[in-house]
Amino acid sequence: MKQATALALCVLPFAVARKSVANGPFDMLALAAEKKDASACSSHVCSDGYHPKANYDNITGDATDANCCNPTCRRWTCTSGYKAHPEYASNIGASNAECCDKTCSLVTCREGTGVSASKANEAGVTEEACCTPTCRFHSCIGNWAQDLSKKDYASDKDEDCCQQSCLAVECKSELGLMHHPDRTDKAGTTTAFCCRKTCSYYAGQCPADTGLPKEKMKKLVSSTSTSGALAECCDAKCSGHTCAAGYTLTPVKSDEFVSKAVPGCCEKTCKAHDCSAGFVKVPANDNLTQPSDMTCCAPSCKFWACPSGYFNSTDSTKLSGVDRSHDNCCEKSCEGYSCSAGTTLRPSPSSIPRMGDDINAACCESTVCKELREERTPTSVQAGTSTAGLDCNDFSDPDQNCSSKYKLFNISGALTAVPCIMSNLSLCKMDDSRVVTECSDLGLD
Repeated sequence: MKQATALALCVLPFAVARKSVANGPFDMLALAAEKKDASACSSHVCSDGYHPKANYDNITGDATDANCCNPTCRRWTCTSGYKAHPEYASNIGASNAECCDKTCSLVTCREGTGVSASKANEAGVTEEACCTPTCRFHSCIGNWAQDLSKKDYASDKDEDCCQQSCLAVECKSELGLMHHPDRTDKAGTTTAFCCRKTCSYYAGQCPADTGLPKEKMKKLVSSTSTSGALAECCDAKCSGHTCAAGYTLTPVKSDEFVSKAVPGCCEKTCKAHDCSAGFVKVPANDNLTQPSDMTCCAPSCKFWACPSGYFNSTDSTKLSGVDRSHDNCCEKSCEGYSCSAGTTLRPSPSSIPRMGDDINAACCESTVCKELREERTPTSVQAGTSTAGLDCNDFSDPDQNCSSKYKLFNISGALTAVPCIMSNLSLCKMDDSRVVTECSDLGLD
């Protein structure tokens, strides 16, 4: 620090030069001229930035700043590498050495250090005061990333040594963005470089019958194309699922994701239902859901209870019918059947089913059979293959009652009955005109 020097000067505006009278006679003109020269600076007032010279009252010549005054540091402009100091302003001087302090810009720093821009114009002459480590030794963290172009720049500040990192870029989650996991410590200023899109970025863009599951909202998208991103993010919904044959989409699951629908997007219909035995599929019910025998099928005649006068059928076509009634499901008995001419109902017709290709044969028999059963008694069964040569001669005696007898023959396993009659010759013989077969309840007692 330079010390300001005060010059104590005594200003005598009206000083009178005295000379010894012993030196000669008093010369008023000479005295006046001397007084004029001696007071040239004594009456001068130095301009701002100047200071009276020492013994200025003895200075002769013009009364000007240049003759009477010394410039002070206030008028000096420090050159490069120097800096003015306010305390030097009133000092007499006109050089950097007199008026200025050296700045740090003139200091030579050791390797790895340098004068920072902030200190370059500060007063200083030592490394300790002026030198700062260069940016190569500065750690850029958080919102800052290393800037290699500034590695030799002297500073210990992020703003000087670093550049903005991607971590300082706002990747708004509400816009579907997230910091790129590999670039948070890299230099970057744009969302295009620093941010990655998540699936939520594509919310509302999924194609029809697809959607964005909640658990995929924060999933980072790897594809660079929109179509690829949608394929990554959007999952199929039940609304677009194709059900297998016999199944239909469950309405309440149309907005569910196929991958999460339990037990699936579809439900079984009657079309895929197998009816239990005795039930028959109703085609009109094929699209009904929650299938069961009661929903999808109709009970067939197999379960129909046939009342008295009817018999359970063995006809598979009739048993599989669903238009159930006694007539449709059962076989009628022969009771009430009108037999053809020459025939009559067999005994106990209510116990005989009205079945077969020849209903009359099933329900009816020759009227001769009834006569034989009710009015005659059979003789022993005679084996043979025909009735030829056989007769009722054993009953010719009057006490044998020829007309109350009939002869039975087992012809090839079938019983054939022939009534006995008396001939004109009083011989009991077979009535060949009334041979009958398949009579009910004929046989030996």
